[in-house]
This record gives sequence, structure tokens and C-alpha cells, in this order.
Amino acid sequence: MKSWKVALVLVLLSVATGITAGATNLSADDIAMINQVHKEYEEAWLKGDADGIRSLFTEDCVLLPHHGDAPRVGKSQMNEFWFPPNTPPTIVTKLTLSLESIGGDGQIAYVWGTFEVGWKMVQDGKTTLSSNKGTFLNVLRKEPDGEWKISHHMWDDPVARP
Repeated sequence: MKSWKVALVLVLLSVATGITAGATNLSADDIAMINQVHKEYEEAWLKGDADGIRSLFTEDCVLLPHHGDAPRVGKSQMNEFWFPPNTPPTIVTKLTLSLESIGGDGQIAYVWGTFEVGWKMVQDGKTTLSSNKGTFLNVLRKEPDGEWKISHHMWDDPVARP
């Protein structure tokens, strides 16, 4: 395919998905796969599928939680943070990611955007509903089998102001 046709396809793809491209050498296939990772992330949380969520991350993943909370390194620390044992489950009732920009070099990619999440917890017969909106940044790594996985996940939300 001629280079102007490739450029046209990438522009149309970014317009159609609402995503602006950062400085990128990612192929259209890579961008589609990275979008799919984020779609599967949303779907896994909404299904309560902890294994599905874990499968989207590298073994050496790093979570950088909001408000300067301590980083969590590796899947075991991710599990302790998101899926702690002996606690009531958190049920995600809404998760919407809006991807604003995707960039990268074909082996490492970044995605940033906004999110909206809602969840409920049931403890001692009492249901607590919560929600949040904020921003996120994901770094993804292309695995040897060609699959993209999240290696770093960072998010924040506005701090309540008096």
C-alpha cells in the first residue's frame, strides 16, 4: 500500500475512534490490538473476572495508584491491592475508558485518557455505592507472541476540595 494510503487509513482510524495519535510508529494492527486490550479491561471488570484482568498485565507490571499511594510491583502485589483475600468483593458496576491518545514505537506503547468508574461493596448486609472520574496512563509492552499487555498502569482523580 502506498504511504499516502497508509497515512489516510491511520487518520481515518483515529478520527473514527476519537483518538489522537501521539508520536507513533505503531501499525494500524498494533493500534487495533491496543484498543482491544482496553475494551477487554473494561469488560473483565464489569464481569468481575479477576483472571481476565490479570491476563491483560505483564508478570512484572507496576500499578501506580492515585493520590501518591505506594506503587505495587508484580502481579502478586496487584492481586493484594485489587483482589485482597478475606475482604468483601468490590463489584464494578460501570467502567468507561475514553482513550485520548495512543503512541509508541512498535514494542512499547502508551495510552492516556479519562475514565469513569462506579462500584458497590456489600458488607454486613449494608451496600455502599461509590463512583469516580479521573485520568489514566497505561504503558504497554508487545510480548514475544505479538500480544500487547499492560506493563504500567497509573491513574488519578480529583482530590475533594473544601
